[in-house]
Amino acid sequence: MGMVVEIAPSLTQLQIGVVEVTNVLVTPANSELRAYCDKVAAEAILRAETLDYLNQCQEIRQLLKFGKFKATGRSKPAQEYLMRTVIRDGRLPIINGPVDLLNAVSLEYNLPISLLSVAKCSENLRIDRGAAGQKFVFNSSGQELDLTDLIVVLDASTNPPRPVGSPIKDSMAGKIEPSDQHLVAIIYSPIGNEARKRCDQAQQRLQEGFKGFGHSCI
Repeated sequence: MGMVVEIAPSLTQLQIGVVEVTNVLVTPANSELRAYCDKVAAEAILRAETLDYLNQCQEIRQLLKFGKFKATGRSKPAQEYLMRTVIRDGRLPIINGPVDLLNAVSLEYNLPISLLSVAKCSENLRIDRGAAGQKFVFNSSGQELDLTDLIVVLDASTNPPRPVGSPIKDSMAGKIEPSDQHLVAIIYSPIGNEARKRCDQAQQRLQEGFKGFGHSCI
């Protein structure tokens, strides 16, 4: 049937970009990708306090703000954590090629992006609000993210659907490993022409970059 990513009708202010990658090799970033990551980090530092950047961040926070969820403090969108990292360290972290690419694209276009293992999840995903009290573990230390009212990616093949990703952090249950060969990236964006343009550009850049690790398709 192929990859299906459905958005709940209630999420009227959300638009997404999806990049599916098959036959992927989760290998270290090559010199070309590292150069791109370093370029993005250097440019990001220069725009960190610009009005355009701050307005974009505010738009994304407003997209995520709903009910009990507030996109502040430890619940800031993922790309804001990346900006904080490059301001502190001067560069993006080195993890593996697909994750390094994703982080660079997220930072360049100022949009949060999930990267999930399809083998750990499924080809049937749904984006919706987290239920009251819903949580998932997001790191190897066992720390949990409260998903109440947060936009989340759900594995719709389970009953009830299982949360595996979000614009804040992805779950350990869905994170990629070196053995993974089938990945999906989901770009979260507010609606609007400017945001749509950034989302489309980010999707195209991911597609181009993933060609170095496997065959990519939407």
